[in-house]
Amino acid sequence: VKGKSFIRKSVDFIEYVLNDMDSTYIVPSRFNLTLFPMYSYRYEHYRFSSPEEQQSIYVTPQSINKIGLYIGWRWLAIGYNFDLQDSRPQTDFNLSLYSQRIGLDLFYRKNSGGYRIRHISGFNENGNPLQEYNSYFDGLAVRQLGFNLYYIFNKRFAYPAAYSHTTRQRFSAGSFILGANYNNQKFIFDHNGLDPKIVALLQPGLKFNELEYNDFSINFGYSYNWVFTKNCLASISITPAVGYKHTPSGNDDSKKFWSHINYDLITRAALVYSKDRFYTGASLVSHSYYYNKDQLSIINGFSIIRVYAGINFWRRK
Repeated sequence: VKGKSFIRKSVDFIEYVLNDMDSTYIVPSRFNLTLFPMYSYRYEHYRFSSPEEQQSIYVTPQSINKIGLYIGWRWLAIGYNFDLQDSRPQTDFNLSLYSQRIGLDLFYRKNSGGYRIRHISGFNENGNPLQEYNSYFDGLAVRQLGFNLYYIFNKRFAYPAAYSHTTRQRFSAGSFILGANYNNQKFIFDHNGLDPKIVALLQPGLKFNELEYNDFSINFGYSYNWVFTKNCLASISITPAVGYKHTPSGNDDSKKFWSHINYDLITRAALVYSKDRFYTGASLVSHSYYYNKDQLSIINGFSIIRVYAGINFWRRK
């Protein structure tokens, strides 16, 4: 278009590439900005196991309840959350970009307190199994950081219609999704903080002090948007991942290539009611991670449930 600057032309081109869509199936937003309050609930879990001896310790931190206010410009939203309960030593940062063809999730989490042991198994004293429920455990600190970058194949399918509300799905459609992940996890584990009876029976694999690994993986899955009635959408997305986990020197002495291959899972779901200017809905995002070695196995994950209502404004030209 004559008269447009080079920067403006570049922005328009990038937005065209990111938001290439079939307008028969998808209605683009007519507004530049959106404002929405949101409630979020976060749940985490960790299972530390010694596979050879079949010992396991299941740990969860206190769940997190937050309420916040967000403002979004087209496919990018920022906001601030307030914790609804007593604060604990934790940091939680998430940033998601949902364009029509490319998506990006960034996250950083750090938690150093507030854990409880929910269940143990494989610990027997004089032939009698030990049981432990809901006991406090301050011997664990966890740090996680990484990203998930993915590509959506079908331009009739709208991820933003379910998760960022910058478009609306007119008719039901699905798409295969291909992604690349990087994830760094670090665990500091002080087994001496456990009950002395458990410490006395603990296998060597569960007596680690610190473990850190980098996970490089590729995920491939399928997502489907079901428009079950006018303005109402249900979405489900499941993307399994196959990854190579590398532990820095000193953390792992295994030389077998296949012992570093692990499997993860990313799940998303949403239920949305959306009109031209107003929308409301709920979504679920869940990540699961698996670390498996001869003497130590770690299965951990987190789920975030969000409930929100919003309004679009500043109509586009």
